[in-house]
Amino acid sequence: MLKSDYIAVARGRTPADLNLTHCRVVDFFRGRVLDEATVSVYRGYVVGVNDGLKAAETRDLGGAYLCPGLVDAHVHIESSLLSPAEFARLVVPRGTLSVVADPHEIANVQGYDGIMWMLRASEGLPLDCYFMAPSCVPATGFDTAGAELYASDLAPFAREERVLGLGEVMNYPGVLSGDPRVLDKMSLFWEAGKAIDGHAPGLSGRDLSAYVMAGIRSDHEATTPEEALEKLGKGVWIMARFGSGARDLENLIPAMTPDTCRRMMLCTDDRHPNDIAGEGHIDAAVRSLVAGGVPWMDALRMACHNPSLYYGLRRRGAIAPGYKADFITFSDPADFRVSAAYRAGALVAANGSPTDGFEAFGAERRLAPAVRDSVNIKWLEEKDFRIPDEGGAVRVIEARANSIVTAASEARPLVDNGLCLADTSRDLLKIFVIERHTGSGSIGKGFIRGLGLKKGAVGSTVSHDSHNMIIAGVDDASIFKAARRLNAMKGGFVVTDGDDVVAELALPVAGLMSDRPASEVLAALDGFERYFKEQGVHGDSPLTLLSFMALPVIPSLKITDKGLVDVDRFEMVPLFKGS
Repeated sequence: MLKSDYIAVARGRTPADLNLTHCRVVDFFRGRVLDEATVSVYRGYVVGVNDGLKAAETRDLGGAYLCPGLVDAHVHIESSLLSPAEFARLVVPRGTLSVVADPHEIANVQGYDGIMWMLRASEGLPLDCYFMAPSCVPATGFDTAGAELYASDLAPFAREERVLGLGEVMNYPGVLSGDPRVLDKMSLFWEAGKAIDGHAPGLSGRDLSAYVMAGIRSDHEATTPEEALEKLGKGVWIMARFGSGARDLENLIPAMTPDTCRRMMLCTDDRHPNDIAGEGHIDAAVRSLVAGGVPWMDALRMACHNPSLYYGLRRRGAIAPGYKADFITFSDPADFRVSAAYRAGALVAANGSPTDGFEAFGAERRLAPAVRDSVNIKWLEEKDFRIPDEGGAVRVIEARANSIVTAASEARPLVDNGLCLADTSRDLLKIFVIERHTGSGSIGKGFIRGLGLKKGAVGSTVSHDSHNMIIAGVDDASIFKAARRLNAMKGGFVVTDGDDVVAELALPVAGLMSDRPASEVLAALDGFERYFKEQGVHGDSPLTLLSFMALPVIPSLKITDKGLVDVDRFEMVPLFKGS
């Protein structure tokens, strides 16, 4: 709560801490730019705009635009492969000063303990980390997660100040069927007056109305203008996604008008660190919208003002008295590049890099506790990766570039001595999902097309949403080696060729995140990219594609440790078509 000394400063009775002069303030309340403005800051808050206040320090911005910090309205920090502190080091210099994170990934591995770890690991950063309580742990009954969270488990988080509501309700069939386990979670946060985020790809008509009626207020799965407009018309806020595996933002531009933009936000959902470092974060999404013809004021409104309204962040998303002094500066709206970032009035980044202010911010922050080991697989042998031929065609997962949606096809595999083999001439690889939470030995077996791998195997413990071990490859020896190496590393990424490890990145924090600096993670990822390029693998990285092949809430054909899932029919199906 603000105290009387703020009022005294705002009235000019005592000096402010800082005056930012000669700036062009982006004013979302009136849809204008306020030229030659002076913004006065005291103890981290704006106390005046052009009010003639004196200050202990003055900083001339030389005509730069001044805008509220950018907000990622829905993100899984775990997908950056970085701890929250290292994630902040990447995104803050690019203008993202607040995120609304859903710790769904670590919760599916470590449950309540994982959520608490994220809360503690994100305290006191130059990045405001808000959270949504994960709604779907596990996401479905089609795979084996590391935890189960019921409404009673989530009740403590409904009272957490930094928990803004219930995260994406992916189990929309459960909502529509009135599943009490789902509705209990929604009621908990509805009664607490907090947001409930949705996840309903392709949902339309009466089913969409019923889903919204249950309390859903947002959705980040719209992939077409028509889908976005229907959901907007039924009262749903739309989050336009700019992720690594799913980039729907440009497709939604035709739905963005001056009116609809007031009910839309920007999010990344899942964005990898090399994409953040190379292309950008929410700043890159703004550039993409502006390049696509969206007025820059509307693009920025979606990037910072609207998320603050939606989530009830009353002191965020604007530059006006009483609002947090979280600012970014830029010089050219047509080519949006963040030149500086201020957190609570302190300069924390400039020219794309953290400053001394970044390092000093939260210097007394308590270190996050260690996490328990999370890769527990039954002892495997090479023969466990054999697929006996049952005759006829097999169902094939068809991975698509720049999409987490897959297609389904059929093919007759190569067969030798009664065993099914990969066939690189048809880009037909073997794929396996190995349960890694309880050591049950459960293994799902299948075939996939679209990874482009010509030899060896690629494996990961990042496989949405339950994050079991997932491996695709050409030969059993490489696949077996990948499984053994992932187990030894306590999780991560690996590429193998026979008994050789070609590239690897350890992710010992729940098998999802590194405990190393962002620079080391980026260097390791570069090693993977160089190898894939040398092998002639074009398009999306096999690591990116692979991570979404076990996601049984996104159409059409996916694989889990229990086998193949026909997501369109929402049921398990056998590998062999005639089975």
